[in-house]
Amino acid sequence: YDAKNCARITKNNQKMEEQSFTNFLNSKKPSGLTHGSLFSGIGGFDLAAEWMGWNNVFQCEIDEFCLKVLNKNFPNVPKYTDIKQFNANEYRNKLNVLTGGFPCQPFSTAGKRKGAEDDRSLWCEMFRIIKESKPEWIVAENVVGIATMELDNILFDLESEGYQATTFNIPACATSAPHIRKRIWIIANIDSRGWNAQPRICTSAQERNS
Repeated sequence: YDAKNCARITKNNQKMEEQSFTNFLNSKKPSGLTHGSLFSGIGGFDLAAEWMGWNNVFQCEIDEFCLKVLNKNFPNVPKYTDIKQFNANEYRNKLNVLTGGFPCQPFSTAGKRKGAEDDRSLWCEMFRIIKESKPEWIVAENVVGIATMELDNILFDLESEGYQATTFNIPACATSAPHIRKRIWIIANIDSRGWNAQPRICTSAQERNS
């Protein structure tokens, strides 16, 4: 094939993929599942939940620009700003899926890698929300650097609350993105097989230094 034919085939394939996705969205009906997002950003998880027919019940995001985007695209979803002030007890046993890409700077190879000692480390806040709301499923995401720093503690925390957790290393290029962008995904489900160990004391660096 010459370059012109290749371009035409690529364009046709894109149209077919777009039409297939449109048909998929049109076939989705409200499922009754509920979803809440922490560190919501501009709503990537929330958009996916909407596509799946789930009901977005809350978002938690502190960045002003991101909040403007969320307010524009999800005007009817309750918003919380500071996760440290967010009390999730009202959602206890009412949440099917909780998602969150908690801050990656403490674990990124591009930074100083202070881990849990970094003031920006907010896993303990996400874990507090998990304990308060007790969602059925948890989807968390972070940089691959967390695997050699805090991942074992995170899995211990989840299992101590009765969750069965597993991890995946899924890079952006696995979804046809033009860059690698390795990411660790943590998937956990509330499960009676989870062992109720004595939980560790999970506190932020700020709390420990105060």
